[in-house]
Amino acid sequence: MMSARSIRLVEVAGFDVRPSAAVIGLPDVGLVGSISTSYLATHLKAKEIGYFDSDLLPALMVLHEGVPKEATRVYASEEAYILVAETPLPPALTASVIKSMMGWLSVRGVREVYSLGGIVANNRFEIDKPESFIVTSNQAKRESIKAAGLNAMEEGVIVGPFALVMRESIKLGITSTVILSQAFPDIPDPEAASSALEALSKIGGPRVDVEALKQMGNEIKLRTKELAQKAKAYSEESEKTYDLPLMYG
Repeated sequence: MMSARSIRLVEVAGFDVRPSAAVIGLPDVGLVGSISTSYLATHLKAKEIGYFDSDLLPALMVLHEGVPKEATRVYASEEAYILVAETPLPPALTASVIKSMMGWLSVRGVREVYSLGGIVANNRFEIDKPESFIVTSNQAKRESIKAAGLNAMEEGVIVGPFALVMRESIKLGITSTVILSQAFPDIPDPEAASSALEALSKIGGPRVDVEALKQMGNEIKLRTKELAQKAKAYSEESEKTYDLPLMYG
């Protein structure tokens, strides 16, 4: 019987092939993690094999093509296990989910974990192609990142869920790599997700065609920019002052 504060990964389907890599995405800046891993699972034709269950998880399910699904799911393909989280994890449960996930991956022989997310770019409208910034626990991987012409972070601080993934990975002897792409702070950013996936493919992770994501990103960027311009014009118009005679009529 599951205690009120426990977390477990419920397997709903078997999977014969055991990939040596995993990709984790969590809702964050620009929803980069959720968008990129959902896209990756779809385009790799990954099989849904499980979900996380706990009394502390929000009472909600998501719908895809009319089918109710758990919000935090695990997929598997020949290339990688993929964790897709479509809603934020309760802070009290985040560490338990990550420890449970990392333990599950370790038992299955995973040797490398990639975490995908976003980093705030306040000038995002002026950025044509979002850059990705990468940190890894493995020196050889760090050199391959530099060789690929990507941004390997040398100094700084990692906080939140990805710091927990990095910590648990190191404990378990698993290489951990975090990819953060410049993203809008408050709207979904598929283009940033495409940049994260492109960086992933250049450093040994799964490879998928991201043109559809780029197109979605451009459309969202254009629509948002148009709305912002209209809002600005309306604001300027409403703030105008008019010179009127002292008496009129």
